[in-house]
Amino acid sequence: MTKEEFYFVVETRKSFEFIYKDKTYNMTFEKASDGHTTIHFGQLYEEKKYDSVGEFLNTAKVENHFFKDMMDII
Repeated sequence: MTKEEFYFVVETRKSFEFIYKDKTYNMTFEKASDGHTTIHFGQLYEEKKYDSVGEFLNTAKVENHFFKDMMDII
């Protein structure tokens, strides 16, 4: 996944799923009651909520690796 592909997923709010080391990871989007969109990401059915793309890119992990550092192998 390139950075451009990632931002396309975020902008279009499309669900995204991938498998890493036999574990399924999922990214979904939800509109909060105040109108902004939150990102839900993590192993399938164990997602964490992120309030912004910046927060997501700075903290979301796959195993012990930051998601942003793994985009090229996903």
